[in-house]
Amino acid sequence: MANPVLTRSLNNETSYEVSQSGIEIPHVGAARMTLEGTINRSISLFGLLAISAAFTWVFNLTALALPAALIGFGLAMWASFSKTVRPAVMMAYAVVEGVFIGGISSIFESFYPGIVMQAVTATLATAGVIFVAYKQKWVRVSNKTRKIFSFALMGYMAFALINFGVSMFTGNSAYGTSFGWAIALVGVGLASFTLVIDLNDVESAIRNGQPVENEWRAAFGLMVTMVWMYIEILRLLAILRGDD
Repeated sequence: MANPVLTRSLNNETSYEVSQSGIEIPHVGAARMTLEGTINRSISLFGLLAISAAFTWVFNLTALALPAALIGFGLAMWASFSKTVRPAVMMAYAVVEGVFIGGISSIFESFYPGIVMQAVTATLATAGVIFVAYKQKWVRVSNKTRKIFSFALMGYMAFALINFGVSMFTGNSAYGTSFGWAIALVGVGLASFTLVIDLNDVESAIRNGQPVENEWRAAFGLMVTMVWMYIEILRLLAILRGDD
């Protein structure tokens, strides 16, 4: 998603004050975000998610996937829109989302043996390519691309909600049609570009001297995007394998 965790918090908050001459200067003694700190926070959250997912997978707790998804959504909203940085809520989200990931992955694996390893590998590879492309400046984020992407994302989210409602009442999903793979591919593309925007927001926040507590917001936002990317890739692979 066009990450509200990052776009809203990292772009709107500031650790600067205005001097008498009208020049913005950092607050004296205020700790700043760093790349190392953001990486450490990310490792902590991804570690909790991985442990929780592995536990759910090993003990086959697939029945907890749906409740975990609902609880995770609530925790994500709380962490995203709270004015206070809440590491405990973010860690709780990582654990709950791990249950969801482990449960849904187990379900997919039962239908398509080997698909989870393929999805994990594809997600990590995609993220790696995006990171290299961003660092090499092969892809750029501008205000225009942000606006276009925001409209595309809102359209996809509206479609996803409508499709979910229809599938609940009729049992039919757009992903089950002959164009399902194309829709899933759009989802993968949107998730991938969201990661590009996330990297740009984190880089800007560090450069602008954002408060150190926003390292948690950055790590949380990156985790949300990576989870979304994994789900979209898992769905795309399932559709492609279902057509074999």
